[in-house]
Amino acid sequence: MPGIGIGLGLGLGGSAGGGGPSLSASKSTYYTTIAQGALIASLTDPFGSGATYAVVGNAPAQLALAAGGRIVAGAGAQADGQASTIVIRATKGQRAVEEPLTFTSIAIPRAATFPKAGDLVFGMSPYRTVGNSTTTLAYAPAGGFLNEVSDNFMTAQPAGWRPVYLNFGFNSADSAGPTALETPPGNSNTIDGSVTFTAANGGGTRVAGTFGGAASIVMPDGGFAIEDPRPAFGGGYHRVSLTTPAGGKRPTGWNADVAFGEYRRRGTAFSASNMAGGQITGSTPDSSRGYKPHGVLVPFDGSTPSVLLIGDSITQQNDIRPDARQLVGGIVKGLGDPSGPGSFGIANFGHHGASMEDFMDVTPGSNRFSQRYALFAAIRDMNGGRWPFTHIWSQGLRNDFSGISSPTNPADALVLMKARAQAWWDFLAKTFPGIPIIQSTVSTRVTSSSATNYTTLDGQEPRPYTAGVALEDFNEWLVQNCPAPLAMAVDLREGQRELRPDVQFAGQAPVWARLAFVKAGGGKLATALAAGTATATVKITATTPPAVGSMAYFEPGTSAVEMKGNISTVTDNGDGTFTLGLTPSITPSSAHAVGSVFATSPTTDGTHPESVVHDIWAGTVRSIKPLILGV
Repeated sequence: MPGIGIGLGLGLGGSAGGGGPSLSASKSTYYTTIAQGALIASLTDPFGSGATYAVVGNAPAQLALAAGGRIVAGAGAQADGQASTIVIRATKGQRAVEEPLTFTSIAIPRAATFPKAGDLVFGMSPYRTVGNSTTTLAYAPAGGFLNEVSDNFMTAQPAGWRPVYLNFGFNSADSAGPTALETPPGNSNTIDGSVTFTAANGGGTRVAGTFGGAASIVMPDGGFAIEDPRPAFGGGYHRVSLTTPAGGKRPTGWNADVAFGEYRRRGTAFSASNMAGGQITGSTPDSSRGYKPHGVLVPFDGSTPSVLLIGDSITQQNDIRPDARQLVGGIVKGLGDPSGPGSFGIANFGHHGASMEDFMDVTPGSNRFSQRYALFAAIRDMNGGRWPFTHIWSQGLRNDFSGISSPTNPADALVLMKARAQAWWDFLAKTFPGIPIIQSTVSTRVTSSSATNYTTLDGQEPRPYTAGVALEDFNEWLVQNCPAPLAMAVDLREGQRELRPDVQFAGQAPVWARLAFVKAGGGKLATALAAGTATATVKITATTPPAVGSMAYFEPGTSAVEMKGNISTVTDNGDGTFTLGLTPSITPSSAHAVGSVFATSPTTDGTHPESVVHDIWAGTVRSIKPLILGV
């Protein structure tokens, strides 16, 4: 499966010859449920480097040799305990080594902590990480606004679904921890009511939620609340009323999405009429910082995966092209897609600015990962000791690696990166025993001149050691070896990064990829833009259309360069021109004449991907969902 780079980590072993160079494999067992093309083991080069590999005779149907010296699953049916032998010949010049390598398929070990059918697990939810603001994580309501009512879009849910609420947010820090912390508001907050409606503005069928049979609940400082089971819901809106005590604070939520009719209004006190139906009363409708649950729990059906996503700000995205499902991040969008094996459950607990080191402390009151762990542990106890998710996906380590700045060469940095990653994975395996762990490749981080703004390769400078040669070496090691205790490694580099020779060290360094539009020559403005005049559209001439979700750049490489507007729509006018819709609308600071250069970029700051990259990632994730079912 080109571009996917799946590895299944299942232990050590292999076959080796006698005296002289020997050919061996990194593993000798694999799961029976493995998908065709998935990695079983990597071959160890008997000559150190430069070997080429070939199958001698006929390979068993269960095994195949893939490029790069990898043994992968073949098309043949697998059976528990089945041993299959493939003969591999390695050659380099006039030297050759030939070995029979045997691999045995085994059943997936399921610990007592793995959920059973009927347990509560995280299900499909449009809710995003609490506390997206980097400046205000728990804010004091303005005078007269102690009550807040929010209308939130809600996907269809099965019978027994239960919203989950948090009374804490997350701070933001971009360095090794303990710095990225959970931030309780310092006081309790009251959920006055929770009601679903099948139509916008409190219309259609109304169903109220309860907490232990009561219509409201007081959440303790730093605590959480879980609703009673609800009947099946066909989709629509979820209205939540929250009241903060005088002088207190409340956690922030993600900004509302007006495309889905989400908004909030504020008032002096709780109004029961807002829970009865109709449009929310109170202040002028506001689309920022509305409170909403973090996720939903559903009864586990015994087969559909439920994935706990842990990472940094790369897990988050406000999508400019929202669909009726997940609203953040490529991994979430891919897992939540209903195509193929269907939508997986997702709990997005990404924390902007966090190093994974920040998460590695569940000591009560540490506020590093303790509050989130307390929630997971409470649900585990409700499940009789079984976790509320079937898989853990780590999209973290970006900030951990950014903090590694002392080595003087990539080889030394790589040692530290591997050690930091191993400590994180070992923590997850120890803290959540029995739950398979998935790690995706770590994304690029670069700087760029203000003139080119990530539109060229040579204008980008990988941040030393962590985003340079060592990062590429780490990602390659991750994908090729899938080190224990990982169950799967996922390669998300395709479409996100290109390689360029490193200017400081021998080797290739990853930088942000030029999009197809830029590679094809970009475009030119077909209509002039006046300085100080707002516009929501731009017309260009080009041979190929730009990608939705990419950032617009005007006259890169000149003193008039501007980075403004994300491309939300592309209309082919049929005459060599394209009309681009921009979100948000822009007001140019400089005039841009007809014929001036127009380009696009996949990032605006060298670290965070624009939604075009999240869409690329989502495509990869969709394609490997059958493989996730097998671990």
